[in-house]
Amino acid sequence: MRKIYFAGKFNKIKDKTLSLEAQLENDYRSKLLGSSKLLTYANDNLVVDNKCIYQGPFYCEQASTGDYTSTDCNTVINAEYKAICDSDMVLVVFDEDFSVGSVVELGWAINQDKEIIILYKEEDSQYEIKSEYWFAIADALKRSQNIEVYRYEKQDDVQQVIKRILEEN
Repeated sequence: MRKIYFAGKFNKIKDKTLSLEAQLENDYRSKLLGSSKLLTYANDNLVVDNKCIYQGPFYCEQASTGDYTSTDCNTVINAEYKAICDSDMVLVVFDEDFSVGSVVELGWAINQDKEIIILYKEEDSQYEIKSEYWFAIADALKRSQNIEVYRYEKQDDVQQVIKRILEEN
């Protein structure tokens, strides 16, 4: 079964009275995994629709000591870089909430010569790539032959597009 890293900004409900699990319930990865609890803390061998193994990211990555953190920069960077290196494919979702981390993860994936799928929310733009991420997407297409790009219109469409991609791959 293929291992896929699912990059993209965490879609958190901004209500600190809610548990972390409740805050992450609207994230597309929580919906794909079937539970926000599975997205909250690092976990091995999570399967998405019997199609692939979810490599990450997780909101709280696991340090080499076994502790979980979402605040130690090196722990998060090391865990996510390793997860990308261990993946067969990297799927990057760009939406209206700009994410520097997703752009960096895309660069890591290109540098590791990974198969990459980019999904972006179409929006008004003077460029042919109708996205706030047009520069990162155009650069990725220039630097790698292993990239497919898909557009979506509404956030609710992301899961369906991903499920279709998983069926095709």
